[in-house]
Amino acid sequence: MTMQITSDPILEKIQKYFKDYGITSSISEEKLDFESDYVDINFLGTRDGIGNVGSLKLENSPIDYIHIIKKQEYAKCDYAVGGHVGMGIHKHSWWKMRFFLTFPESIQIGPFDIGTISTIKKGRFHSKIESFMWSGYPKLTTLPPGLIRDNVAEPLYHDQRLRILMMKCLLKERIITISRYSPSESNAVKTNSKIVIESKWKYQRDLFANNDNIEMYERMAEITKQTINNLKYHLI
Repeated sequence: MTMQITSDPILEKIQKYFKDYGITSSISEEKLDFESDYVDINFLGTRDGIGNVGSLKLENSPIDYIHIIKKQEYAKCDYAVGGHVGMGIHKHSWWKMRFFLTFPESIQIGPFDIGTISTIKKGRFHSKIESFMWSGYPKLTTLPPGLIRDNVAEPLYHDQRLRILMMKCLLKERIITISRYSPSESNAVKTNSKIVIESKWKYQRDLFANNDNIEMYERMAEITKQTINNLKYHLI
């Protein structure tokens, strides 16, 4: 088993942030299978790329794990008159939370992969989401449509509370994807994560969104999990 080198301070901040919302969690000390998708952020050094920061295991949520990744780019900046940044190399950083859902090992999910497309109404001072849709492959199996209720987009559309939350939150989140996940082969701890939910890259301060955001992702996770569990005999 592989141990994490150090725990990044942002993990504790996010842990406290979710605890204030009512979700308890623990910081994973061992390397988890989905963390092998990226090198450890400490090994990235001063190179451009994406690194693994660490994970939280949630205890009372339909979301099982939150994985934090960081993207960094080094850019050469020239001195600008009146600017606060001098000449030299500067690091630009973006962050992302990946929400993982786990299922029994026997569950096999088809080529499921959907993402949001939003229509934004531009306002003079404030823009807002006018409408959105789920695009992609919404079925959990490759069976012909109508044989079983394996279209995940349908229950996501029908949940009125989720619709209200998405109309509020999509302006900042922009594109949200829910898709099948398979970890790469590694000697890390096996989690049986089979679904990942994620949105666009953000600045660190924007990771700490409001309660509506957390409720929205939890509701997406709950509906997706329920749909898969209802079909478990078809997915074995």
